[in-house]
Amino acid sequence: MEFTTNELIWSVINFVVFFLLLRRFLYRPVLSLLDARKAEVEKSLEAAERARQEAEASRAEYERRLAEARTEAQNLVSRAQASAEKTKTEILDQASRQAEEMIERARKAIASEKERALNEVRQELAELAVLAASKVIERSLDVEEHRGLVNDLVKKLPEDTRPADTPG
Repeated sequence: MEFTTNELIWSVINFVVFFLLLRRFLYRPVLSLLDARKAEVEKSLEAAERARQEAEASRAEYERRLAEARTEAQNLVSRAQASAEKTKTEILDQASRQAEEMIERARKAIASEKERALNEVRQELAELAVLAASKVIERSLDVEEHRGLVNDLVKKLPEDTRPADTPG
């Protein structure tokens, strides 16, 4: 197999023409197609990166708001507890004051009732003493004698049963 120069030249010419045709009709369109695909992939990657950044920003905002909500909820709980404690203290103080007032009123009522009962007993005792004395003496006493007799009788009573206005 021998090559002649003529064949060689025609082979080179054929090769160059074929190369130019391939370059024009196949290589450039394929390159432009690959460039377009590369640009599309880069664009998609950039969009994905932007979406990731936006998602990260949204997540950070969500976490910030969640932390704020937790803080606010904790503040509300703290304020409610403080308010409840204050109300509890006020109610206990008021109940204590009312109980003390009731005890004081009861003491006064008891003292008043005791004084009234003692006065009734003294009056009854004085009347019985006058009645007994008048039976013994068989005469009626005048007012001055009656007072003197009552005062003598009261002086003989024990110290805790004497009326407050009687000299001891």
